[in-house]
Amino acid sequence: MAHGLTFDSIDSLLLESDLARWGVAANDPTLPAAPGPPDAPALPTAISLLAPVTDEELAGVEDGPTPAYYAGYRRANALLNAAASALADALAKAGHRAQPVLATIPEAEYAAIDDWCNVRVFPHKTAATRAGLGWIGKTALFVSPEFGPRVRLATVFTDLTLPPGEPVDEGRCGACRRCVDACPAGAGRDVTWRVGMARAELFDARACEHETERHEDLGGVCGVCIAVCPWGRGPA
Repeated sequence: MAHGLTFDSIDSLLLESDLARWGVAANDPTLPAAPGPPDAPALPTAISLLAPVTDEELAGVEDGPTPAYYAGYRRANALLNAAASALADALAKAGHRAQPVLATIPEAEYAAIDDWCNVRVFPHKTAATRAGLGWIGKTALFVSPEFGPRVRLATVFTDLTLPPGEPVDEGRCGACRRCVDACPAGAGRDVTWRVGMARAELFDARACEHETERHEDLGGVCGVCIAVCPWGRGPA
């Protein structure tokens, strides 16, 4: 079945997984989105997967994280992880190499992490921006034109050749600074992202980490900047 997977067949598989969007990036590990990430797997294609968090799950998060948001965060991660695994399995059965990178670090591994600002995991935002699915906002969030930052991401690397999307190289937030003003940690710098920019120029990751440590009962998520972003917000 080495010839059995096409763009259309992958699209059908991922739509069956209830993903909102997916895109293809040419794997270019010379364009990191965060300091010190590990090299991307040595496979030429990165498939970026996107799942939304709903407006209902984010209700009230403008004032701080809620159990409903944490449940939505976990739901979207689980959906992505299942879709990434299913896609990697389909690619392998078709005779291709495939390596999924799950949505986030498994919760069972949290206790072993000493410094969340320097965890060596592949930044999904790199693949998503290279695939043309969106850009990086002023508090280092990935922003989709359709869903704003109300999304979670995963990535599958493969040797299957697929047509890549048009990369996004610059932020499109303009003069908006709602996430910067709303951040309880003051982590945003009101700077327009450009590809290859060091994270420290855009965002104070340490300040964000200190804020999320206050919400360990909710998995260390905050979400305030996500909730206030006007991009992708559903009707009131």
